[in-house]
Amino acid sequence: MRVIHKASLVFLLKDVYFKYPLTDAVILCNGKQNPYTRKNDGHYVFSNLYPGKYDIEISCKGYTDINFSVDLKENETKIMSFDMSYTADNSALTHLTRFEINVTHRKQKLINSDISLTLKNEASFLKLIEPVEENNSEIKLNLEEMVNGIMGQKYIYTLKRKDYEIYIFGYDKEKKCYTLREPVVEKLEPGGKFYPVWDLKTDSTGRIVMPMIDQFMKEDNITFECKTEEFKGKVSFDVTGLHQSGQTIYGDVKLRKIPKKS
Repeated sequence: MRVIHKASLVFLLKDVYFKYPLTDAVILCNGKQNPYTRKNDGHYVFSNLYPGKYDIEISCKGYTDINFSVDLKENETKIMSFDMSYTADNSALTHLTRFEINVTHRKQKLINSDISLTLKNEASFLKLIEPVEENNSEIKLNLEEMVNGIMGQKYIYTLKRKDYEIYIFGYDKEKKCYTLREPVVEKLEPGGKFYPVWDLKTDSTGRIVMPMIDQFMKEDNITFECKTEEFKGKVSFDVTGLHQSGQTIYGDVKLRKIPKKS
């Protein structure tokens, strides 16, 4: 009689902006709440699963639901990380100034859609001070000690009209350098600009909700670029005098189709 070797699923759930772990989520596998181990660092471990296809539903109060399917093989442990996006009723936003952006294409709301949101204002507190060689995953910045606000943050590094995507993952105290989630694909030179990026999901009303994060909101005129695989668009805000807590700033972005490269 053939022995079936069980499989495991591991999820790591974090707040998309502040990166703290989410420990009160509900996760359903094929519509059922299977036994799991929940850890204080945001990990949810499902063991002793039979190989096969699972429909996963992740919900957490104040955050946009995540739904997807995953195939598990025998004896496989699959680990997935998610930075969860806010909904407007998130209690963490009660005392925060925040943006609510409605996303449409041809008057149709983009509901439960993956959106890349780039702040098109330079993150002026970040400077690359040494070249980064190809395939290197360590970078020297003008900040010689760990700064929590930039940990786990994705950036577009722009130099001479060319964009490089980098994700600041950790900090090496001995070397006093920051580490990247993935090595750079080609050599980076100092002198470029860092633009922060968030990978978000619109909610059931086609809306993006994000707090005004002080370390990035240094200017009164704020521009965001919204982008999906097929569409892109921009929205701008004048936030002069609106840095008080509890304010809500509303905006609309009308996406247009990205022309295909010939």
